[in-house]
Amino acid sequence: MRRFVTSDSHGGYKALIQCLEKCEFDINKDQLFFIGDVVDGWSETRESLELLLSIKNLVYLLGNHDEWVVSFYTGKMQSKESERELWLTQGGAATVKSYGITKPMPQKHLDLLRKAKAYHVTEDNILFVHAGFDTSLPIAENDKTDLIWNRSFVRKFYKLYTQHSPFTIKDYKEIYVGHTPTISLDQHQTKPLQMNKIIMMDTGAAFTGALSIMDLDSKQVWQSDKVMTLYPSEEGRNKQTWHKMNGSYDA
Repeated sequence: MRRFVTSDSHGGYKALIQCLEKCEFDINKDQLFFIGDVVDGWSETRESLELLLSIKNLVYLLGNHDEWVVSFYTGKMQSKESERELWLTQGGAATVKSYGITKPMPQKHLDLLRKAKAYHVTEDNILFVHAGFDTSLPIAENDKTDLIWNRSFVRKFYKLYTQHSPFTIKDYKEIYVGHTPTISLDQHQTKPLQMNKIIMMDTGAAFTGALSIMDLDSKQVWQSDKVMTLYPSEEGRNKQTWHKMNGSYDA
């Protein structure tokens, strides 16, 4: 069984399909670790979740946007107006539109997100977590909110990495994270970034980058087209369409 990892497709179903096709992913035999945030941004959250549900060996990790979506579709966000407005402007509106205004999320889609793990460790000691963790604590003692939201882990080790300062995290063979787009740290870092044992998988699919998928064992990487070119008349989370950025208004 081959093992693959991807993250943060944010409603970009077309990009997800491209990645799976390029790596010749077998939905019945291969395993996919998805490090959260399949929702919010581009227009095809429904299609994306339906695709993930077809993968026999799927391990889905909870992302901060996933938690927002669960909160909205279970009614918990109803009394949190400011949080709801923030979510809607950060890609949530596209998710609502994907399912239909005032319509519920299908139970099987909601169940996938509700049952998502805050972290996962494989039998060969590889850790997957959406945002990062406090390395001074055992992973199980980390607060779930920090695991899916806090960027301190990435900031700390990216600073050491760019300063060429040695560091090690003894507890795990490798650590895969999403959440922080590599292109937000360095606009030229358009592929997954490996910092010692840490591998950052979010390559900006929600914004101007591509979606990436990696073979966990060979480390080969495949990428989609820039996701905004697959949805050229949608603003996504960029607040500007590909057509407008390139002077075309006829879409």
